[in-house]
Amino acid sequence: MSNNRTGGVTRGFSLIEFMIAILLGTILISGAVSVYLASKRSYVEVEQVGGLSENGRFALQILKDSLLHVGFFGGLRPGDFTEDTNLGAVSNDCTGDAAAYELVDDSNTPTHFFYAKTEPGDPGTAFGCVTDAVEDSYVLVVKYLVPSPTYDSDPEDPNAPTDGVLDFPVALSGEETYAIVNSEYGLLLDGADSAPDVREGETFGRGVAWPYRFEIYYVRKVPVGSGFMPTLSRKTLSWNGAAMAVVTEDLVEGVELFYLRFGVTDTATGEVEGYTSITDLDTSGGLELFGAPKTWDQVDSIEAFVLVRSAAEDPLYTDSKSYNLGDVPIT
Repeated sequence: MSNNRTGGVTRGFSLIEFMIAILLGTILISGAVSVYLASKRSYVEVEQVGGLSENGRFALQILKDSLLHVGFFGGLRPGDFTEDTNLGAVSNDCTGDAAAYELVDDSNTPTHFFYAKTEPGDPGTAFGCVTDAVEDSYVLVVKYLVPSPTYDSDPEDPNAPTDGVLDFPVALSGEETYAIVNSEYGLLLDGADSAPDVREGETFGRGVAWPYRFEIYYVRKVPVGSGFMPTLSRKTLSWNGAAMAVVTEDLVEGVELFYLRFGVTDTATGEVEGYTSITDLDTSGGLELFGAPKTWDQVDSIEAFVLVRSAAEDPLYTDSKSYNLGDVPIT
């Protein structure tokens, strides 16, 4: 008897097979990395574009909320207001027509709404209080009353008792400035001071207290590292713990420029004749627009534009586009 046994032969990869496997693996890994990097870049770009859109929308909404109240002074003209004898000085106040409590200029022209360009320099300056603006940027001044009045008593209840004290729905705040207004008179008053009697028969009879707002919008150079981030900011009237002061609030980062165009209304038809750029207030009241003299009282509508950049610089992106902010081309 004989036994035949066939033994199996075990062999490994050859060098050529091993190199081919490495090459294929490298190709697969490179493809996966390329897909990952492309997906990540696409995600970052989408996120940046979304952030730009959100910042632009928010900037325009802030401007809109203020501009909707332009010219509202409780039914009175700005020239009908006086300042309370105890009205305190404003710390860090602006100068000229942009002063916080300056509602009319020397010719009795309202100063509650105008804008100008910053004075040349780096940074740009304006109105004595703006000292850190982006050079050659626009500065908007807005003054108005907030439609959130305080009454002597509940105006919806004809039987509510009155005592001449403005305390409904809440008492006046000592950290606010108010305008006390009735059909004939207006008074700017610190909330911490004694408000006038508003009972019938008094000078401010049936008066109402409206919170007063003063705002200056501009693009500010916010220091970041060795450079700066252009940011839509505003100067506003606020309580600093001891007195009313003009303070700075940063609102939306990445706003490089905001621009306005003004719609001028024909007094005969009541319709807007067109939009124009006006870079400074003409205190004489005469604006030669659309073939005839106009006044700032005829400015009834506004177009607002903002140019926004991303917070993070992209070294792989070169912006060769041109942008039009109304009638201003930006390259």
